[in-house]
Amino acid sequence: MKLKRLIICCFLLACSNPKEGIPEGILAEKELVSILKEVHLAEANFELLRKNKKELAQNTLLSSYQEIYSKYNIDKNEFQQTIEYYSNYPEKLEGIYSKVLEGMIKERSMLDQ
Repeated sequence: MKLKRLIICCFLLACSNPKEGIPEGILAEKELVSILKEVHLAEANFELLRKNKKELAQNTLLSSYQEIYSKYNIDKNEFQQTIEYYSNYPEKLEGIYSKVLEGMIKERSMLDQ
């Protein structure tokens, strides 16, 4: 009887889908949403400045990246590894960018009022 239970438990565990965890050194989705929002705003600012003052735009962008990395206590490599990781999961990355867009729309609507 105990052997049957053990075999059934083994089959059930073998057939279950283990929840995929995020590897160490990869940022959580919620944190990545905030970071990406700031990164894209910094890059948009770069595009606006670039037309008239290219060198100032580049320096401002680099400074913005450093401020973002410092604010979230990450470095460039951790950010790049996170982007590479989520690039392998397009459905997750799409969800992340949907949240980034929602956040930007909310901020814009608050500024418009």
